[in-house]
Amino acid sequence: MLVLAVAYFAVDKFVLDPARDAALESAAEERGRTESIVESFGDKSIAVLPFADLSPDGDQAYFSDGIAEELLNLLAKIRELRVISRSSSFQFRGNDIFIPDVATELNVTYVLEGSVRKAGNQIRITAQLIDARSDTHIWSETYDRELEDVFAIQDEISGEIVDELQVHLVGARPKADRTDPETHALYLQALHLSYEESDPELVEELLRQALLHDPYYVPALNLMVAAIYVNTSDYEGSTHSLNEGIALMRRYVDRVLAIDPENGSATAYRSMMAVFYNNDIETATSYINLALSYDPHDSNALFTAGMISARIGRNDDAIALIEAALLRDPLCSHCLYVLMHASINDGQFDKALEVSERRMRVATGGWITRGNIYLFKGDAHKALELYDNQKENRIAWLGGRVVALHALGDVDARDSALSELALIDHRWAYLGLAQAHAWMGNVDQAFDWLNRFIEPESAAFGQDLSRLVWDPFLRNLRDDPRWHALREEAGLGPERLAGLEIKIP
Repeated sequence: MLVLAVAYFAVDKFVLDPARDAALESAAEERGRTESIVESFGDKSIAVLPFADLSPDGDQAYFSDGIAEELLNLLAKIRELRVISRSSSFQFRGNDIFIPDVATELNVTYVLEGSVRKAGNQIRITAQLIDARSDTHIWSETYDRELEDVFAIQDEISGEIVDELQVHLVGARPKADRTDPETHALYLQALHLSYEESDPELVEELLRQALLHDPYYVPALNLMVAAIYVNTSDYEGSTHSLNEGIALMRRYVDRVLAIDPENGSATAYRSMMAVFYNNDIETATSYINLALSYDPHDSNALFTAGMISARIGRNDDAIALIEAALLRDPLCSHCLYVLMHASINDGQFDKALEVSERRMRVATGGWITRGNIYLFKGDAHKALELYDNQKENRIAWLGGRVVALHALGDVDARDSALSELALIDHRWAYLGLAQAHAWMGNVDQAFDWLNRFIEPESAAFGQDLSRLVWDPFLRNLRDDPRWHALREEAGLGPERLAGLEIKIP
């Protein structure tokens, strides 16, 4: 018993304690980094909630959302103010919202809410500023205007809020991008539908109509780039093929930058296209550094910088940048997706599991990745349970079963799933087979399937290869000369990566 006690003490002291200390130190560093960014703004943080539609027919939701969106964009131009993005703040909609809960979830001091009543050519906008911590009204105002004055109203409301928050601006207050009322209404309808994700083709059609009225309206041009990106792929049913979509996105991005050369969103889009579609990491890095210099707090630029950092294997930088983006947009599902995978690739599986839980609260799916995390943590039973709940995603389900059953030592069931997966004639099944064979240590077979997956003629060639280089399932291939050749083919060789620098704000 004494020997066992001494052995337990030794293991706890010299094995478990250092691991616990390292985990605590990592968590403390992460909290400190996040807290330091939040503290740098002090009390100057705000969330703009969706404005209520009080119009007689209740058919102006797109317009009331648009007013709130425009106010949010104006406030976001104030560098001294931390403004939560639409995708997070607009998840709090309805009459049963408890403001202190919003403040806790989004980590803000102030909340702006309001309503819009539109009848004919008359609009009444009511806005009220709330100290979210105490749920007390600080300021409220009602504006009755002709519809043609909507931009002046936005400027006026923004100015009132700035005064109430006592934010001292370096220059003039931000002004709304101006256009004619018809263009603006079409843009607001498209914006509303884009967040609803209900009809992507209609979003593009509305934006085309808006740009026929005003070809130089920057918000509509930027939204068109985002809409085309969503509708572009080589999958069946996509509106645009890769080559067609890329050409269209470049056309609209170029038009934005011709109008506004320092537009952060368009510059971030240009960076994203360079890395995804041209595999040109140097150009992408140059563009994202420009976007961050234009606005170091822009969540889209921070997200793109984090995504590029993850692509080049700098997971610490990726995690820091995405966490900074999440301060602006705490419920951003694609930010959480990149953060989750950067944590997986960095070996921070507990953190990845926590992020996956956060993401599943704001987005559907994610069970396969969650199963992968448990597999990497060594819990193959839990991984198999999660995989088997996702049978409708046949390729991912079968691939998951193979690796989990292999870890559990169930050879017959593993081989049955592997044979079933091999019968699927699809390139993503080829990748699943490569991952499965690599996980099992069948190196030659893994490379054979990888060669079938890779399509050098595809516009997404570089993007596809970048999936492979840091894939934890393929880690058994990393000492093979063919792997180093694959890295070079992907443009992710060590020498090239060493010369890249993303200037983190």
